[in-house]
Amino acid sequence: MNINLEIGYEQLPMFPHLLSVQPTAQYKLQLRYDDGTEGVADVSHLAGRGVFRQWDEDDLFFQVKIDPETNALVWNDMLDLDPDSLYLQIKGLTFEQFKASRKQPAHAAD
Repeated sequence: MNINLEIGYEQLPMFPHLLSVQPTAQYKLQLRYDDGTEGVADVSHLAGRGVFRQWDEDDLFFQVKIDPETNALVWNDMLDLDPDSLYLQIKGLTFEQFKASRKQPAHAAD
């Protein structure tokens, strides 16, 4: 039995690139993406849980940066967040809704 594990990356929707992050309050981040989307993401549901307990040490939460290689939000070597999930939160979309919104219309036959 052959199992094809190849992923058609050309079929996956591309998320916008995160341009800036600014903590505005405890566990809230003002984010701006290259498609013009801007908004505040609330990450309070992570606070105090697992590695995210570190946010409360030395005001670490307010030291967030964007990793230039991965585009992830980073605080230190052990703490990062995917900007794509925060983009969906700001837009109020599920991944399926985002994917559907990115589908290109079929070109009319010539």
